[in-house]
Amino acid sequence: MATSTGCPARVHCDDRRAAVCAPRSAASFPALAAIVIGGTALSGGVGSVGRTVLGVLILTVLSNGLNQIGAADYTQTIIKGLVIVVAAVFTMASQRKLIVK
Repeated sequence: MATSTGCPARVHCDDRRAAVCAPRSAASFPALAAIVIGGTALSGGVGSVGRTVLGVLILTVLSNGLNQIGAADYTQTIIKGLVIVVAAVFTMASQRKLIVK
């Protein structure tokens, strides 16, 4: 998981020409969101670069679409959060770990 998070973070830092070493910074949210949308479970699971790239594409298209329609920032955050929750539920269901005790 460190590699899956580190690679997008490295690209982000190269684009911005800066690095932030603060944990839980806003820069880590899109990277983790792309990983979850790509289908990798954060609790430990099997993932691939291709699935993470697919997650990046889905998140980018969603962000651009919401910007095009003029959605407010808080609305964009809510919609992206719902997409992440749905992706996590599908990942858990596919791994048959969707049992609430």
